[in-house]
Amino acid sequence: MSGSGDNYVAGLAAQWASTDPLEQWVNAAPGGGTTPIDETVREYLGVHNPFPDETAVEVLRPDNSGWDPAVIVERVGVDEWTVEYGDGEQAWRSHEELRPASASPAS
Repeated sequence: MSGSGDNYVAGLAAQWASTDPLEQWVNAAPGGGTTPIDETVREYLGVHNPFPDETAVEVLRPDNSGWDPAVIVERVGVDEWTVEYGDGEQAWRSHEELRPASASPAS
């Protein structure tokens, strides 16, 4: 899994964990240490939806060569959203394949 530096949702989850009282308590427990980022992301997604319906997003291409614009149709699972591309094609994508639409053209 990508680290929080290059993954939008992982960054949100890390920020949430640093300010959420329960997450701070868990991470401060004796012998507990810091929760791994993938676990923090799962916990974050269990209570937050970073991509509400109708949100403009960019979707990572399967070959990792760039990003394509799309719109969130619905959240179908804790870590799964249906996106719709401009041509009407729909696909399921995870948080690792999504980021908010940028002001610059998709690459």
